[in-house]
Amino acid sequence: MPSSDFDSAAVRFDATADEILGQTMSMLSKERLLLDEVAATKEPTFESVIKPIGEMYNSHESAYKLNKFLHKVSSNKGVCDAAAESEALEKDFKAECLMREDIYQLIRAVYDNQEEMEKLEAEDKRLVAKMEMKYRREGAALSEEKRKELVKLKVQLAKLELAFQRNITEQEGKAWFTRGELAGLPESYFYKRQSKQVGGDEKFMVTTGYNDYLQLMKYAKLEATRRAMFLIQNTRCADNLKLLEEAIKLRLEKAQLLGYSTHAEYALEPLMAQTPQNAYNMLSELRKQFTELGTKELEELEALKQADIESEGRVYEGFYEWDRSFYAQMLLQKRHPINYEQVKGYFSLLHVVSGILETFQEMFQLKLTEQENAKAWHSDVVMYKVEDASGKPLGHFYLDLFTRPNKYSHISAFSLQAGCKLNDQLPVAALVCNFNKPTASTPVFLFQHEVESLMKEIGKVFQNLLSQPKWAQFHGFDALEPDCANAHGQMFEASLMNPNILRKITFHYKTNESIPEELALKLIAAKNEGTGLVHLRQVFLAMYDLAINNSEDTVDANEMFNSMNSDISLISCGSTKTLVVTKFPQYMADELAGTYYAYLWSQACGADMYQEVFLNNNGDAEAWQKYRTGVVEVGATQSSSAVISEYLGRDPSANAFVRLFS
Repeated sequence: MPSSDFDSAAVRFDATADEILGQTMSMLSKERLLLDEVAATKEPTFESVIKPIGEMYNSHESAYKLNKFLHKVSSNKGVCDAAAESEALEKDFKAECLMREDIYQLIRAVYDNQEEMEKLEAEDKRLVAKMEMKYRREGAALSEEKRKELVKLKVQLAKLELAFQRNITEQEGKAWFTRGELAGLPESYFYKRQSKQVGGDEKFMVTTGYNDYLQLMKYAKLEATRRAMFLIQNTRCADNLKLLEEAIKLRLEKAQLLGYSTHAEYALEPLMAQTPQNAYNMLSELRKQFTELGTKELEELEALKQADIESEGRVYEGFYEWDRSFYAQMLLQKRHPINYEQVKGYFSLLHVVSGILETFQEMFQLKLTEQENAKAWHSDVVMYKVEDASGKPLGHFYLDLFTRPNKYSHISAFSLQAGCKLNDQLPVAALVCNFNKPTASTPVFLFQHEVESLMKEIGKVFQNLLSQPKWAQFHGFDALEPDCANAHGQMFEASLMNPNILRKITFHYKTNESIPEELALKLIAAKNEGTGLVHLRQVFLAMYDLAINNSEDTVDANEMFNSMNSDISLISCGSTKTLVVTKFPQYMADELAGTYYAYLWSQACGADMYQEVFLNNNGDAEAWQKYRTGVVEVGATQSSSAVISEYLGRDPSANAFVRLFS
């Protein structure tokens, strides 16, 4: 039964637009005043410089997080607009503060005071180091003239990024095909699709929009149709090549202005990898192992295409990028003929969410209690309080599952308030989704990838709830290094490769019976189909990202992309000229450039932890407790490399990740 004895007033969701803006302006004013007071310090110490700045962050971070959150979920346009404006004000103010030379010099003085640093507790010492790095990386150590030059470069890069994204959005490609040319597409593909008469034939319009393009590449039988659409998709943003190459040049200038040899060296400094060479070493190991698996997969795909071509009396000429999705789908259906009408009964939304919550409750030995009449941002939102096995409160979280206009459209976990011992503050988190709302007679069924996403994101909610550092900036998954931030989520998702876990969270909506083990094993096998080539593609994209951002020379971005693609991914476009690289906003975003590898690094760390919990220790209570206390509760209070290495008893490696799929 839902309870109503829990105080959820720690986070307010009923603030008006004026209150949101007023609070933000007040906080920024207080922060400016405090920094000015700190700047007047004559004897810089931890107590006089670092502690007041850290305490200010502890006090204000919840309000800032809430602004970002309300911008994504509020149904009130005025509140959304005010939250967005507040977020922009905070961002601009923080950028200005992080370039204050007077504050940086004081932080640096504490950082360089070896005698004082040795006396500090480990978390305090880490706070000093993180502050020093943050200010230095934003240019606070530069002369005034060089800071102005840095600002100019940042403005130029922001303009290039905006133009690049605008071209992707506005320069949509399209083509017209007859029904015969679209043979293989399901009947639903043509429902309400725009068509016209051309020379007596009815032709249907296909765009480069995500769903249009993806379905055509997976199901269109004619290679000529797939190739034509592939070329339209991958040549439509030609103007972006010049923008990308200019951005690469400016990023190098910015990095060198800050004292780094390359942008990749700058980008990786605060991450687990720390250096481009470390990231490259990991990617090289993944490439080596996935090439063996991918080569076998490619041979199977080529055999399917060759049989297709020869059955029509034509000569086989090769396997190309536009063949990848079609023959991968064909092989999947041939090798894993699963009745998804049978499967979907086990994937009803409310049953899956309930199963995941019960599973995490058991794994981490927690007690979850749904709260009645909890105050939230919408009437559909449900709140749970979380306690440990002894009844000690750990925090609370919200589930916002159902679609509504203008709501954030992805499955995602959010931290709304950091756990913070210094302020005696419990963590608050939320899961936001955009599913249709079920009724008593009409359940909502999920796709397998949506079940996996829910497992990953709900896991991140619990990751937030179990972390309570001294300093708020070390709390939760979003405080971890970017190449580790998703590692725990990846581990939770990987746990669904274990049929016992998959069966724990999937119950038939009519009979309440777990999914049969045989069917669970079939789903897991189907998910693993083709993973060698899929991951080789990711390895290539990450290696290319490192290559263009770790060079001190002029880069031919498109030539490098195409040559590395065929070499690493094993599949090329033959002699066909393309501009695939012009559609990757990740390569253009200044905050992401050089860090594409982080996704694979997180997956590798997640797989390593999965192996430790499930394969080495059978996922028993003791294994989960070790993971909870040794990794999750530590959070970002230590470097992720040190935490994971201590937990594993060795440095993380790529081996467990590859073994998941072989």
